[in-house]
Amino acid sequence: LNPEKRFLFLPCLIKAVGSRFLGERVQRIGSAMHVFGHTHFGWDAMLGNTRYVQAALGYPSEWRERPASMEIGDLPKEPIVLWTSSHGFAPPMAARWSDYYEGHARTPEVTHTLAPYVAPMYRR
Repeated sequence: LNPEKRFLFLPCLIKAVGSRFLGERVQRIGSAMHVFGHTHFGWDAMLGNTRYVQAALGYPSEWRERPASMEIGDLPKEPIVLWTSSHGFAPPMAARWSDYYEGHARTPEVTHTLAPYVAPMYRR
């Protein structure tokens, strides 16, 4: 679970995260929640019957340069609580990229154009 390559400052990140094997394994196990990391994006989304959550602590420079893509729940002010014995799972939390994909279909075939904030970093 990651923004599409054209949205990333580091497009090569796609090569280092996730796998079909892992996705299929999570589905097969039937977990209610899968907590993941590594990509440093706030994420909270349902895929099938599984809720996928990432609340990355990240690096200070990431919080300075792109806080909106890091934020989820009360991070960075407070830790994220995902489950308590008294209330069960926490309600879904807003997160920029997972919220974006709630209303926009993925279009990974669009590789010939970069997001306006990414394009200036690369020469033709």
